[in-house]
Order: sequence, then C-alpha cells, then structure tokens
Amino acid sequence: MTGPAKEADGLLIDGRLVNDDTAAASALSDFLRSNTEPISRPSSAASMRIRVDKPSSEAISGRALYTHVPTGFEEDPLLHPDDQDVQPGSSRSPSSSSSRPYTNGNAKPGHPNRRSTRDSISTTFARRGGAPPYSRPTLYSRARLVVTQTTANVLSSFFLVLVVVWALSVRLLAAVPKFFAPSVAEQKQWDDPKRWRKEKLVKDVRYYAAQCGFEIRNETVETQDGYFLRMNRIIDPQTTHLKHSDGRGGFPVLIMHGLFQSSGSFVTSEERSLAFWLARHGGYQVFLGNNRGVFDMGHRTYKRSDPRFWDYNIRELAIYDLPAMVDYVCKETGYDRIAYIGHSQGNGTMFISLSKGMVPELGAKLSYFGALAPAVYAGPLTSCFPFTTLGQLEWGRWKRFFGVLDFIPLMKISYDWTPAYPYALLGYQMFAFLFAWTDANWLPRRKAKMFRFTPQPVSSASIYWWAGKDGFATRGCVLDPQLEQWWDDNFPPLAVYSGGMDFLVLTDPLIERIEKREKTVKLLRFKRQDEAEHCDHFWAADAVEWCFHDILEDIEKTRPRYPEELEQDALVDV
Repeated sequence: MTGPAKEADGLLIDGRLVNDDTAAASALSDFLRSNTEPISRPSSAASMRIRVDKPSSEAISGRALYTHVPTGFEEDPLLHPDDQDVQPGSSRSPSSSSSRPYTNGNAKPGHPNRRSTRDSISTTFARRGGAPPYSRPTLYSRARLVVTQTTANVLSSFFLVLVVVWALSVRLLAAVPKFFAPSVAEQKQWDDPKRWRKEKLVKDVRYYAAQCGFEIRNETVETQDGYFLRMNRIIDPQTTHLKHSDGRGGFPVLIMHGLFQSSGSFVTSEERSLAFWLARHGGYQVFLGNNRGVFDMGHRTYKRSDPRFWDYNIRELAIYDLPAMVDYVCKETGYDRIAYIGHSQGNGTMFISLSKGMVPELGAKLSYFGALAPAVYAGPLTSCFPFTTLGQLEWGRWKRFFGVLDFIPLMKISYDWTPAYPYALLGYQMFAFLFAWTDANWLPRRKAKMFRFTPQPVSSASIYWWAGKDGFATRGCVLDPQLEQWWDDNFPPLAVYSGGMDFLVLTDPLIERIEKREKTVKLLRFKRQDEAEHCDHFWAADAVEWCFHDILEDIEKTRPRYPEELEQDALVDV
C-alpha cells in the first residue's frame, strides 16, 4: 500500500491496493510456474501442508509443559502489562490458561478462551519449555557440562553432516539436467567483474566497506541484562561531514539481521549493499546492529562457556537487545526517533518488542519500520524435514542432542577454520536445502563473501524456541493470535516486503490481520516481488530496483523535517 497519493499508480487486487510491479496473493505467478526450471524445493506454497495457527493434538498437549511462569519472569519490569489487559473475573493462574490451544487470529472478541497478555507472554516466550534458570556453576556442574556438551557436540555434528550430505545429494541430482544444458548468466550493465577479481574473502566488515570507499567503525552497546553487542556505524566520506542547521548529521537508520546472520549480510553487495546505498543516496547515518553472541561478543559477568550466557530466546532480544540499540543510536545522533529496517528474525523481534506487555513504548522512538520477509507467520517449509523432526523434541531430549550452549558448535568451528570457498559451497548448499534458497537472483561471484558472515552463533535455547517442541514452527506464529490486539498506538508506520518464492514465512496472514484487527497500524506499503526469495531483498542483484528506492521514499515521508526544511516551509507560507 502506498497511500492515497499513489492510488492512481496502483493495482487493486482482492480489495487490496498493491504496486503494479508486484505479484498478487499467490506464492508464484502463472508465468513463473510455466517457465521456471525444476529446482530442488517446493514448486509452490499451495503444494505443501501449510499449518498456521492450527497445531496438532501433540502440540496442544505439549503446552502442558508451561505449568508456571518461569523463574525470573515474575519480577521483570519489562513484562508487566497494564491491568486492563486482564479481563474482569479472569484468573492469572498460568495453569488455567496453558492448556488452551491457540485459535485462528480472526477469533471474535469476547471469546471465552481468550487469554490475558501476561498469560500469553508466559507461555509463548517461556524459556526452555518453562525450565528453571541455571544456577551458579559448581565443580560438579562444570564436569557434568563437559560430558553432556561433548556428547551433544558429537550428536549435533552427526546431524549437521547428515543434513549437508543430504543437501549435496539433492542439489547434485537437481544440477544434472543443467549440466547438459548450461545457461549463460546475464551480466548487469552496472556490474564490473574485473574490478572485484582481486577482492579478498575475509571476515571483517570493515574490509568490504573500504573496498567501496566507505568506512565502518566498530562500536559496543551494553544491554540492561549485561550483554555486549557489536554495532557497526557506516561512515560515507561524501555525506558524513554534512551537517544540518542544528548541527546534527543525516537522519539515523538502524538495520537488523536475521537468524544465523549478522551485520555482514548488508555490506557484501559492494556499493549496492543496503547499508552503503542508504548512506550514500539518503545521506543517512546508518547503523548495523548485531544480536548477542555475534562476532564473539561477551557479557559483563558470564563467560561464553557458561550456560547462563546462552540462556535466552527471542524474548530477550526483543526486550533487551533492540531497546539498547535504538537508545544507543538516538543518543549518538541526537535524534529522538530513528528509522528501523529488519530482515526475518530482525523484524520478527521488533514485532514482538512493540507488542503489548513487552516494550510497546519503543515505537515512539521509531519513525519508520521496514520489514523485509517478515518472520511473524510460519511458511510451508516448517511442515517439512527437519522441522517436523525437531518439533517433536522436548527440552530434555533437545539438550541431549544440541546441548545448552550455542547451537551445533561445529558450524562455528567450520566457519573459523574452513577455507572460504569450500565453506561457502557447503554453507550455501546446507541453507539452500533447509530454507529453499537458491542463487537464481544473486550475482554468482558474490556468493562466497556472502557466506563469510553466515552462520553466526545462536543459542541452543533460542533455536529450541523456533523449532523445538511447541516452537514457532509448530505454533505457526511468533505472537499469540488468540489475543484481540497485538499492538497499540505507539506502533510506527510500517512497510512490508515479501517474496513470491519465500516458503519460510507467510506474509498474507500478517497483512490480513493488520487490515482487519490492528487498526492502530499504519501500513505504508505492502510490496510482493514475485521472484524474490527469503534473502533477496538485500542479496539479489536487482535489490536496489526491487525495494531500495521504495525504502528511501518511505523514510523520507516519515522522518521528522530538518530545521532548514521547516524554515523553508515557513518562508513559502509567508
């Protein structure tokens, strides 16, 4: 949606105004269905078992695990919703509500099974299935941890090798027809392969910035619960020195990565990288955030070998990491509000953070929220292996396979020690198999450096929240669709970008909920790029044309006016 000013340029499909260069409500256009070569992934979302807000009986019974609010939640000041969120006469006892299954997000108000915001939070974001927090390590617990982690590392490594071998086998079979009928890659007019031929493959975002005439400064942010986060500030020699009449620089923009990724995802497309492009063409002060644990960042008290360091899920990212980064950007730039862009988990976390009972007041500090491939509703891939297998594991069994520290440490070991090109090959094949990615829309020469920053360490408890027993893949939604309303008046103007070839998440249920129930959300734009996959809104060769210009336009429409602009407006009025 682009607003009344754009109605003449839009196309009305099923009662919804969309840009005329986007797909309709289908996951794949008829043209692509008839012309796309066979690939090793689902041909369409419709051909798979889509399970959104319709959990199995096993999943419903699994919610009995949440029989209490996990220790440490009760006194958290960030998780105390207003009293009006609790219906008169309703009980606050989690045991009375934990057995109630989620219902479809379109349930009518006043449903007798509707829960309070507090009850919803305690079940949806229960840490490790409601298990108690870890205590201070003892000699015995350390010895036991060594044994259990060694066993888990062996089992998880075997699982990873199995997935990689399976992925390579599937991909090789799919590549056989292409071997006998090779296609010639079309070179983009703006691309100069010879210029990048001698580029090195390193794990430092600053190197890729320097190659494009930019600079990146590594800065550190500390969260309220003691984690140190790596923040990357983009410095553009052409625009950074420019100041407005009040002495401030350009408007600040914070960009956040998805699961297993990092800020490096936004700097490996040369000058057409999202971070560099916005800094250069918008004159913005661009900051790249990173979640806890990324780039080997630590904690004020806990060592990375301490289970307490890794004892978090998306809840902590929403109530600690995002507010810390937003506040840091505001403080560093002198602005009261900033623009925020998130990809996948990076926007799913913000959707959670802005929800009632979490940190909805954070919305007052955002002028714009751009959601690339929004991770709110699960896509059809979550009904396939390995999600179906992982979804059967309760925490007790999960930690035997994957431990209580970072998820599958072999990934980090491989990242640190495997040569760049073999690692990129194996990493791409694994993620392509798991998440139905392809490089169809990428520049092939960029692939190796894209995977210089993927995957990054993520806690085992966090992946359990996504894929374990009663996790996101089973529930089908990051929030509780049973709640009448997720967000309040603080929610910033929103733009949603989805891909017709993205089978990991679904966008239509989110748009439907916003239109029917989230009346406080101003939807600036909903744009679906028919051929785009999950990461293509920043990795595709044509990402600039697909969405960068739209993002720039929306930031400009929603940001506060600069002082000289206000003065100019006043002169015009006179």
